[in-house]
Amino acid sequence: MREGTDTRYFVEAAAKVLEVLESFDSYEEELTASEVARRAGIPYSSAFRLLYTLEKRGYVTRRPGRKKYMRTPMRKHYRIGYAALDNSVMFSDTISRGIVVAARNAGVDLIMKDNGLNPQKALTNVDMLLQEKVQLLIIYQRDEVVAHLIAAKCHEAKVPLIALNFAHPGAYYFGGNNYLAGQLAATFLCDYARKHWKGKADKVLILAAKGRGSTQELRKRGIRATLSKGLKTLRPQDLVEAPPGFTSQDGYRETNSFLKRSAGRPKRILIAALSDFLAIGASKAVEKLGLGRTTAIVGTGAARDARNIISRGGSFRASVAYFPESYGERIITLALKVLTGEDVPLTSYTNHVVLTPSNIKDYYPQ
Repeated sequence: MREGTDTRYFVEAAAKVLEVLESFDSYEEELTASEVARRAGIPYSSAFRLLYTLEKRGYVTRRPGRKKYMRTPMRKHYRIGYAALDNSVMFSDTISRGIVVAARNAGVDLIMKDNGLNPQKALTNVDMLLQEKVQLLIIYQRDEVVAHLIAAKCHEAKVPLIALNFAHPGAYYFGGNNYLAGQLAATFLCDYARKHWKGKADKVLILAAKGRGSTQELRKRGIRATLSKGLKTLRPQDLVEAPPGFTSQDGYRETNSFLKRSAGRPKRILIAALSDFLAIGASKAVEKLGLGRTTAIVGTGAARDARNIISRGGSFRASVAYFPESYGERIITLALKVLTGEDVPLTSYTNHVVLTPSNIKDYYPQ
């Protein structure tokens, strides 16, 4: 112990950890546990346990098959900004929680803002984050005009941009493969019709979602292309697209209006909702009119609230999963690769699976 050290505040265990790290003269030097024990002046068993702990926490490394340790070079401390879509929405909040945890585990200084589904607030948040001198910006917002403005601001500030779920000009993209998501939703509906109605349907309703037009258009194209192949007897006039909505109230209103307009009360109804909120609203309208047994609804997102409803059974029968809980680690890993100059693809997709009552527990056991 150094002279003048107050023993009341000195932590011996912490000092031993530092002595192990300080026994390496450089980041290139390789030492065995015995050599570390001798240099640090501690028993071999203590040196081995401390080195094991430090290796698990990433402070020392060992080459495969070697008994010698090296100090891990200090990682550069990065400052990243993140503007969330709306953390009062479960899907967005799940993504945000994952990003926060992944940033903390990676030693990233994360500055987070909440856009609250407000395009003007998203612009203000971007300005604030750029003023904070962030080295990379992660943006989750859906307004198309604002996307161009945000891209211009980041380009001017020379700050790389990663856009989540809604593409932004010149930005790296992480999120759904929207055309594939549309295909998967429609494939489920076609399979349902084949299994229960001999491949026929009286009416099909597409509940469009508000947001980036290009994103929604890709989903709709995937749905339409797959339906046209899978339901050969479906007439063009029997496929209806509702005005874009966002909330479950929108889904209820548009579905209720569609069903009441349909002459003769169709007995085989398929509904493709481009968000789970819309699907939840649609299911309420269907159940109220007593059409639950003859209707199949598929949603998009498969966040926890939607999974709970699907598991209970009813007209809301499936949803295309985006696995928002997996976003965080993948996004922070992508951000670090961009910041360190690695060659990364401009587009990265999450995984997609159609979740139904029969397979939800395979992906979400809890």
